[in-house]
Amino acid sequence: MWDSSLNASIQNLHNRFIRSLALTHEVEVFSMRPFSRRYCKLKKLDAETKQEGKITWHYLEIKRNKLLRYSTVTKQCNKILSKMNLKDCIIITDTLNPNVLRNSTKFAKKYNLPIIGVCNNTPSSIHNTGKSYATSILSLAEDLSGYIALTPGLNTLYNKYNRAYMTFEGILDDVVVKNKDNEYGDYIFFNGSLDPNHGIVQLILAFRELDNPKLKLIISGYYPDNETLIKVIHNNQNVINLGNIPSDEVISLASHSLLNVNPLPFTEDFDRYYVPANLVDYFNSNSIVVSVRNRQFMKSFKDDAIWVEDCEIYDLLKGLKAGLSLTKENRAEMIKKANADVNKLYSMSVVNRRTILFLKQFLKQKE
Repeated sequence: MWDSSLNASIQNLHNRFIRSLALTHEVEVFSMRPFSRRYCKLKKLDAETKQEGKITWHYLEIKRNKLLRYSTVTKQCNKILSKMNLKDCIIITDTLNPNVLRNSTKFAKKYNLPIIGVCNNTPSSIHNTGKSYATSILSLAEDLSGYIALTPGLNTLYNKYNRAYMTFEGILDDVVVKNKDNEYGDYIFFNGSLDPNHGIVQLILAFRELDNPKLKLIISGYYPDNETLIKVIHNNQNVINLGNIPSDEVISLASHSLLNVNPLPFTEDFDRYYVPANLVDYFNSNSIVVSVRNRQFMKSFKDDAIWVEDCEIYDLLKGLKAGLSLTKENRAEMIKKANADVNKLYSMSVVNRRTILFLKQFLKQKE
């Protein structure tokens, strides 16, 4: 019902994290769904509750009027929480939505509950936001009891008073995705931000330098303004932009590809605060990974990918050629090792054990 596609990457991560916690614990989820009078055709979003194993999803009613929207969300949360047994509960909150963060910290204080923030991006990287938004988010996050961050840099950014924290770079989905038939033949795949500053332009230009008419480049992902991308593709029939697609389609496409590519430039800020989109899923696929260097991932996956220095066209072209020239045996060996290594670190059961251990230790420190 939206006129423009939404960036689902953060929601996908939260969904996997919720399901990993629910492997062993009851989880109550309060969902404040995105809404826009300008871009959404619906006049309001109705309240709904769904049970899914150990997870109870509370989809809150969202009003069209902004003032009513915020007051009714708070009222609904209060009503649901007042009926719950909150003994031994911990609140885990998103840290990028000010309305979510404001409500969760308010209720943590009201019911005297510890509250952990999940930090998966910097507030300044959110499109169409200014300095006041970033300042407000970081200020609200100061009141949290502890932090779960995707990178040590994000923990440092949010965790001003050096409280309890843990980090992990991603989570593998434990849902078996039914692979669709490959309708594209031989192709190279990228899914992630289509922001021209994130390496996608250089990837397209490097692909064109391969000059292989039988090979395709399939890209998918999110960015509000695709004008630059359209100019770079310039009617090239071998470059296919699928736009924003569901997570299961991303996983399926990654499994059929010859190469999965991460072209995110190597900069201090990207390396410190950003986890390259889908890199964890790429290592779990049936394909070779070609990636611009990333210090954290290179520690764990040194021999599991073809690492290139940066996202310059020359570097990416060199990486693509190296990946395409691998022998069948070397390709199978690299994929097998990558699959094993990524499951040791990022399977839902592993993330569950690490998180529950962290929360138990955290609660002992609070006593």
